[in-house]
Amino acid sequence: MGFAVLFGGLIAIVAGLWLTMRALRRHQWAGAVMAVGLVLASGLVLWRAANEPRLTWFGPVAVHGPRDRGEVAITFDDGPDPRWTPQVAGILADHDAKATFFLVGKALDRWPGVARRLDDQGHLLANHSYHHDSWRWLDPRYPELARTEDVFKRRLQRCPALYRPPHGQRTPFLLQRVGDAGMRPVTWDVSAEDWSDADGARVARRILDQVEPGSIILLHDGLDGNGRSDRSVVVDALPRILDGLEARHLRPVRLDELLDTKAYLPSC
Repeated sequence: MGFAVLFGGLIAIVAGLWLTMRALRRHQWAGAVMAVGLVLASGLVLWRAANEPRLTWFGPVAVHGPRDRGEVAITFDDGPDPRWTPQVAGILADHDAKATFFLVGKALDRWPGVARRLDDQGHLLANHSYHHDSWRWLDPRYPELARTEDVFKRRLQRCPALYRPPHGQRTPFLLQRVGDAGMRPVTWDVSAEDWSDADGARVARRILDQVEPGSIILLHDGLDGNGRSDRSVVVDALPRILDGLEARHLRPVRLDELLDTKAYLPSC
């Protein structure tokens, strides 16, 4: 289905452009407007399919877990970060909670000791690409996936079974590469966009207003894996989130537990 949506959208865009040029040559203004509308509508469909975390038009992704159990998964993207990740882990330990960390390959290569401590503490580690940029997801070969798995194998002797695309952006080609590797793609259903807010109380409130049983919560212990970000907002928000989940009788668990899926592959 994913490739059908992609190719159907591209065909509609090409057809719309051809019809637009044809109508303009013939001075058929109404027809040109309709053809431009077709192009814009088709482009919007493809953009939403690639960027909306809850949509599966380009292929299946795990957006949430079972709604009939009192469990949620707190996930952190863009680490490991030498300053903020240990603080996040400390807060989780104080609340006896486990989480999932989607690690950027270049950051793992630079700070493997931070990731090893997460592993030793029982948190789940997963693949979040190597460069975490805004364009490599468009490459149909998507070498980012295997490159990051290689870093995990070399640094941690682990081969993650879960993958999250940077910014949630994906194509049918990318999702096929993930599936061919025996991995499972994961997005989220709850986010407070903590990368654009400095108020921890507000971030926590947004999370708790959206959360429900089975939710996959998105937070960030780094930004783009660069090790230079200020993640104090997450350190401030996280205790509030954990206390709020407890008040709602929702237990934070690792993603592999929430989704009843494997945590790591037998080999990379």
